[in-house]
Amino acid sequence: MKWIPTCKETSVLASRAMDERLRFADRMALRLHLAICENCARFNEQLQAMRRLFHEDAAPGDDAPGLAPGARQRIATELQNQRDT
Repeated sequence: MKWIPTCKETSVLASRAMDERLRFADRMALRLHLAICENCARFNEQLQAMRRLFHEDAAPGDDAPGLAPGARQRIATELQNQRDT
């Protein structure tokens, strides 16, 4: 990986970083790019926000309980299948 990855490479790194610990060089490249690219930094913040929202549990009596456990499992399985191919 180059020290300053492209925006496309950065989006892949940001997504991978949510699922696994990146190599040191990849973590540094990601941080460097996010420091200089406002669009990628915004994309990374949106990924983090979505992750927080998907993992939040609903408060008792909440009408919008969020993602059902079955839906979470189906999404996780499909993402894993796509990653393995």
